[in-house]
Amino acid sequence: MKKNTALLIAVLHVTAVVLTSCATQTSEWKLVWTEDFNGKTIDESSWTRIGRGLSDWDNMMSLRPDLAYVENGELVLLGKVNDHSSDDTTPFVTGGIWSAGKKSFQQARIEIRAKYNHVPGFWPALWLMPDAPLPSPAYAEIDIMEHVNDDSIAYHTVHSRYTLDTPQDQQPPHSSPCPIHVGDWNTYATEIHTDSICFFVNDVKTFTYPRTEDSVLKFPWPDYPFYIILSNQLEGQWVGPVSKPELLPSELRVDWIKVYEKRKQ
Repeated sequence: MKKNTALLIAVLHVTAVVLTSCATQTSEWKLVWTEDFNGKTIDESSWTRIGRGLSDWDNMMSLRPDLAYVENGELVLLGKVNDHSSDDTTPFVTGGIWSAGKKSFQQARIEIRAKYNHVPGFWPALWLMPDAPLPSPAYAEIDIMEHVNDDSIAYHTVHSRYTLDTPQDQQPPHSSPCPIHVGDWNTYATEIHTDSICFFVNDVKTFTYPRTEDSVLKFPWPDYPFYIILSNQLEGQWVGPVSKPELLPSELRVDWIKVYEKRKQ
């Protein structure tokens, strides 16, 4: 979700998908956590609603319960025109939840079954951030899925201090488009290995980011536990304005999440 415009333009036109490493074997993974959203409310032992922030991805976030709730075994995150029923002055309000400080996982496989509608200016995302401080100036982020506007594809991306500071033509591609069932359910997954970060859509491997140097600035992800972020956002530098507010609400639904960790040898 941390965007650099010049870098992003180059990244989003990447067509070569690296599929080396990440030779997944089902037997190497053990299911350690499942979230099926079958309760009547969001489980506060695992999740916290996301409040307003200053970044593109959270500057419309609201703690309103009508923007993040459970319905028929699904998590529903909405983006709406702000009715200004409170002192909130943003033009739109959106919902999101994260598992920071409650559920985090290291060197894991994380699967999320989700779907979302298509609205100009809508930016749904399923992503991971470290649940522990990183030594300065290190940075680590894994975007399992991001979708913008009415694109027929979604995107996988990894961010580190290296990817943020190094010209794209001097590094392996760290972002790739991925095919999806447009407007329908898709299962997005990532695997965090010591030698690579791998992505999957509907159990098909779609992108791999390889480890090319043993450096915390270049490949920090295996060294830290990560928490899960599920976010609905409207507008921003990447996605642009909500040009048709009559199409709102934007809607991100999550059916379930499964997390696997490596079996101990």
